[in-house]
Amino acid sequence: MVASLEGRLKQNPDDPAGWLMLARSYRHFGRYEEAANAFSNATNLVQTDPLALAEYAETLARTRSSGFEGEPTRLLERALSLSPGSPMPLTLAGAAAMQREDYPAAINYWGKLLEVLPPDSDAAKVVSESIEHARKQQADLARRSATDVPQ
Repeated sequence: MVASLEGRLKQNPDDPAGWLMLARSYRHFGRYEEAANAFSNATNLVQTDPLALAEYAETLARTRSSGFEGEPTRLLERALSLSPGSPMPLTLAGAAAMQREDYPAAINYWGKLLEVLPPDSDAAKVVSESIEHARKQQADLARRSATDVPQ
C-alpha cells in the first residue's frame, strides 16, 4: 500500500491529502525521516489540522537530537491554538515542557489533558503519574537551586 501511494505521489505530487496519508503510513512503520518529508509536502493541509500538527511535531522531535526544541514546539503551539483541548497536542506539549525542564508548563498541559480524559481510564492514570513526576522534578530543582545560592 505504501509503495502504491509513493508511486501515485510521484505522478501527482500536488496531492496534500496523499502526502498526509503517506506521512502517517511512514510514522506507523517508524520511518520518521521519510514521514517528516511527507508532512512537509502536506503543509497547507497540516497547518489546519491539530492532530496532523501534533503528529508532525512528534515526527520532527524523533528525527532531531534537540527533540521538541524549535519547530516541533511551534507546531504544538499552533495545534493548541486551533484546538486547546486536543489530547495529542496536550500530551506532547507536556513532554516538550518536561524536556526543557519547564515543570509548571508540563503540569499545566497535562492538567488540561486530565480534564478531557475519562477519569477512571488508564490514560488518566498515566497522566496523573506524569504530573506527579513533574511535581517531584520541580521540587528537586527548587531544592538544588536553594543549595546553590551563595550565602
